[in-house]
Amino acid sequence: MNDEMNMNLSGSGTVPAGEYNEIAISGSGRLCGTVRCVSFSSSGSVKGETIVCSDRFKVSGSATFSGNIKSKRIAVSGSVKCGESVKCDELSVSGAMKVGGDVEAETIMIHGAINCEGLLNAEDVEIKFDTGMQIGNIGGSKIVVFSKNPIKPIKRLSLFASLCKSRIATVAVTSSVEGDEIALEYVTCPRVTGRVVAIGGGCDIDLVQYSEIVEIHPDAKVGKTEKI
Repeated sequence: MNDEMNMNLSGSGTVPAGEYNEIAISGSGRLCGTVRCVSFSSSGSVKGETIVCSDRFKVSGSATFSGNIKSKRIAVSGSVKCGESVKCDELSVSGAMKVGGDVEAETIMIHGAINCEGLLNAEDVEIKFDTGMQIGNIGGSKIVVFSKNPIKPIKRLSLFASLCKSRIATVAVTSSVEGDEIALEYVTCPRVTGRVVAIGGGCDIDLVQYSEIVEIHPDAKVGKTEKI
């Protein structure tokens, strides 16, 4: 691909299906059909179907894709909605991402919010959150989920405490969390399965399965533990 295949939109316009080197959008753009490129960046508003980037996909504005998103590296500091699945080596989200299918990567780092209807899967998964999220399943080798703002003990009048209870966001996992090393905080899930499992405060887990070590915080709710 050469420089003639670069596409830069600063106003409004469309990007036809095809192959490009770089696509940069700072205005309002629409991508038609399947678009392939080396790198894609948008600080504006984008709508498209399926995009495949051989290097980088970066959004600091808003983007909606009805199909799939595939790239070596994906960075979201704005808002991205994907109707189907996301596949990459590295996923970094400091903004918000919503995925209708699965997310598959080597490393996933979420310091914003992600809602995934399918499987969120990577060798390393780190989710640091301060807003509620919903995920179908989480799978990986090392999985760490923790809150940016855990509840801190505060001395209050007994009547005040009974009328005003502290609330904190949670990550709701619909089906299961499965991995090798797992550390969770403020996660609700029917089943957690791993070799080494640490269930932190604020968790509500029906079944914890482990093969070597399990540790459960006194403030966590666990229905049953099972060594496998």
